[in-house]
Amino acid sequence: MRRVIVALIAVALAVAVFVLWPRSDGENPSDPQAGPTTTTTTLSATTTTAAVSTTTSWPTSTVTDVQVVETVEEAEAILRDLWFGWFEGIYNQDEARIREVVASQQFLDSARSAFGDLQFIAEPTANSIQFDEIEILESSETCLAVWNVSSVEFLESDSSRSGVEILREDEGMWKFVAAWRFKNDLWEADCDAQLLPLS
Repeated sequence: MRRVIVALIAVALAVAVFVLWPRSDGENPSDPQAGPTTTTTTLSATTTTAAVSTTTSWPTSTVTDVQVVETVEEAEAILRDLWFGWFEGIYNQDEARIREVVASQQFLDSARSAFGDLQFIAEPTANSIQFDEIEILESSETCLAVWNVSSVEFLESDSSRSGVEILREDEGMWKFVAAWRFKNDLWEADCDAQLLPLS
């Protein structure tokens, strides 16, 4: 009798190990939420590549996962995403959208004053924001200063501009805190200034 019980226990353990063992395609039958590991990895890599190297389909998560920006391509992707959020918020007079991309009262107030005043000839799109020149002036885990020459295609007036944008990490995202006209302006203090709650 003991031999039969031992044999049944051994069979039960073998079945349990088989059911719980990860299969070569990455699936685990005991976990209904689990999917193929390779698909998850591929999607992650594709999203990252799209955020940096192409503007044909713009992701909305570029500003998340703050890390030190090392290339002008990364800086351009971040700036394009933030400016798109800025113009989209003004176009729709959506203050909540503006708050997603700004971390200073000055930027928030500027957006509020532009509601209804800024003249658009088309709905803003990320692909309509062009950068002719970009230079990273400061890059750390908490501050990013980028001088750039840019233009947009959806504003009624001449939209060409150049200047320095100061971005700070806020709630795990890059956000606008200040803008300066020239590279040698006193923008460095904005990297150290305390971020205050928006009203």
